[in-house]
Amino acid sequence: MEVVCPDLGRSSFLKESQIMESSLKEIAELLRTISNVLQEIKVDLDQKQKPLAERRLWTKQEVMEKVKMTEPTYNRNLKKEILNPMRLSGSDLYFEEDLVKALEESRRKGRI
Repeated sequence: MEVVCPDLGRSSFLKESQIMESSLKEIAELLRTISNVLQEIKVDLDQKQKPLAERRLWTKQEVMEKVKMTEPTYNRNLKKEILNPMRLSGSDLYFEEDLVKALEESRRKGRI
């Protein structure tokens, strides 16, 4: 049984179907292209990341001094998950790029 739209003739319906199919193929191709570009960007970023030995680590005290933060403010920022330290042997440590991201996010949200 063939379904034909009552408002369109058979040929118009077929043309519309072909246009839709063509459009969907174009969209699928664009999505594949976008996916490939994003994958290339990810590989590029992964290659550009510094080795661990070259990355600057900040201690809790250094962070507090640099941004002029008190202990209660530091603890509040931990609780709000604004700061997300690595906890190694009881010490809070931060990679510099993680601190920059946290500051940018706070600025974006209007906290600073």
